[in-house]
Amino acid sequence: MKEYFEIALKKINVAYDEEKINKSLKYLQLLQDYNSHTNITAIRNEKDIIEKHFVDSLLLQILIRDEDKKIIDIGTGAGFPGMMLAIFNPDKEFTLLDSIQKKTKFLELVKEELDLKNVEIICGRAEEIIENRREIYDLGLCRGVSNLSVILEYEIPFIKVHGRFLPQKMVGTEEVVTAENALKVLFSKIVKQYKFNLPYSNEERLVIEIYKEKKTDKKYPRKIGIPLKKPL
Repeated sequence: MKEYFEIALKKINVAYDEEKINKSLKYLQLLQDYNSHTNITAIRNEKDIIEKHFVDSLLLQILIRDEDKKIIDIGTGAGFPGMMLAIFNPDKEFTLLDSIQKKTKFLELVKEELDLKNVEIICGRAEEIIENRREIYDLGLCRGVSNLSVILEYEIPFIKVHGRFLPQKMVGTEEVVTAENALKVLFSKIVKQYKFNLPYSNEERLVIEIYKEKKTDKKYPRKIGIPLKKPL
């Protein structure tokens, strides 16, 4: 698996060293072991995990900037993209948030086993933890969770003015069009859309770069359940 992973990283132009490779492969083993008794990801094949979880997460690596010191990944699941990016960016602080306890319990295990000092794991909902974390992050992440108009309401309040949000979506989605009002209400704008291809399957991926222009009204995010039922 080591050679398979290294070739994939070269194909997407992501630099690596022995420590990052070893930690990633240990993460792979932990994920497979945990998944054998607790279902936290539907992808179980080793090569598929490497390409469709690990490498897919690392597509963001070229978009992360030096000034992105504090990063939040909302709805991180089994740690994608946040945990992989934390392994490859030990100089940056990552908050990984998920509302499902079995997933955050697994992430705590990964953090401990990989000795990742730059990772904070939180089990909770964005609507609940925003109170003490409003506009403190330089960069927001979210991979494939919910509709863009919904996830914008969860994510943007955490991000500093002039910070960015990099949601990962499938190519061909109409979510950008339906998110126009949410972007307006949350004083944010789409700067650019990036299309990538996974190195082995050649599957297309979309990353949307969103820039936050002004402070978010404190009424956002709305109470639990409302953003999903009544998107902006």
